[in-house]
Amino acid sequence: MNIEIRACKDQEELQEYGRIISYVFANSEGVEEEITTTLPEWTTCAFIDGKMGATMGTFPFTVRLNGAGVKMGGVTAVGTLPEHRRKGILRKIMTQGFAEMRERGQAYAILWASMGAIYQRFGYGLASTGVDYTFDPRFAGFESGPEPTGNVSLMAKDEAYPILKQLYIQFASPRNLQIHRAPALWEASVFRPRKKGEPVYFGVYRNGDGEARGHIVYRTYEEDRPGPNQTLDVSDFVALDMDAYRGLWGYIRRHDLVGTVKMRGVVGEDDPAPDLLLEPRVLRRSTQDAIWMRVVDIEKAVPQRPYGDRGELTFRVDGDAMCPWNEGTWLFETDGTTTDIRRTDRAADLEMPLNTLASLLAGHRAATHYQRAGRLTANSDNALRAADRLFATAYAPFCSNGF
Repeated sequence: MNIEIRACKDQEELQEYGRIISYVFANSEGVEEEITTTLPEWTTCAFIDGKMGATMGTFPFTVRLNGAGVKMGGVTAVGTLPEHRRKGILRKIMTQGFAEMRERGQAYAILWASMGAIYQRFGYGLASTGVDYTFDPRFAGFESGPEPTGNVSLMAKDEAYPILKQLYIQFASPRNLQIHRAPALWEASVFRPRKKGEPVYFGVYRNGDGEARGHIVYRTYEEDRPGPNQTLDVSDFVALDMDAYRGLWGYIRRHDLVGTVKMRGVVGEDDPAPDLLLEPRVLRRSTQDAIWMRVVDIEKAVPQRPYGDRGELTFRVDGDAMCPWNEGTWLFETDGTTTDIRRTDRAADLEMPLNTLASLLAGHRAATHYQRAGRLTANSDNALRAADRLFATAYAPFCSNGF
């Protein structure tokens, strides 16, 4: 068996790439659109005896990491045809893909996992928790607080888009794991209709001074159930302040024929709704794993994000055969904004597998959490407390875009 790992060469091979994706995920919806926005050089595929049998794509993203813009590889379309599974082919693809990301200056890789079990063995750590709300708006009132100063207006897509884009930039800039949205990402993730040809609605909140401070993108449709039988499905929810948040929430609740609101993956784990509602249980809040992150190049990755405090720390990572340049003991020193990292012979304050380091750098949980879970070893309580301070982030990690 001859295995060649390389990028697609032309549109014909990209079409075969798309056919494999459709087969592996048993869904062709959106694949054609993805192919049209994918450059051949963004793909890494396995050709077995001359025929494509496994795929991976890597979008060149810039992602906010605790408020800093960081180049990351957005891994997608990972699939292997059944006859080629359990042969180590995906590992070969991943290994070459990581080396190529390193060459492109992408020190991190991120993805949405079809199965977390697949990607943890490749060094990915859980970077964020997804949050879904499914609620009846009639019973989702706030316990108290001021009335919004402004209101929401529906706008046509072409009129709304420039406003939405600027609002999202302001919202995402200080945050954690939000992707810089290219036009194709807006179209594929935010503006895509539930079914082809169905409408998508765009609402912009302006405060009492007439300033745009938030937006909502959503779809509505009827379902076969006793009324109110409409569902309002939100695909983007951005509020720059609590006045805008309250205004957008009130706008949702004024849809009298809506009996179910779905907010799936459009708010972060630190969203304030559970703290605001008179009866938080009506949200029927559920959580699940969301973004998984992999450190491709520790030396380049660690200095790219701001830290929660000034200090220094040594940590050791072993067992990264796919990216052996990551292994060893590292010393990093930071003033919170500027960080220096280098190899060291000093004893490690922390020892952890690579996926735990990824979770820490994302700010998903504190070092103390991973120590209690047996995912990290600290040589002292002081080192653990220092790690908690250093890796803290201003916002919980949250990515509102699928890819």
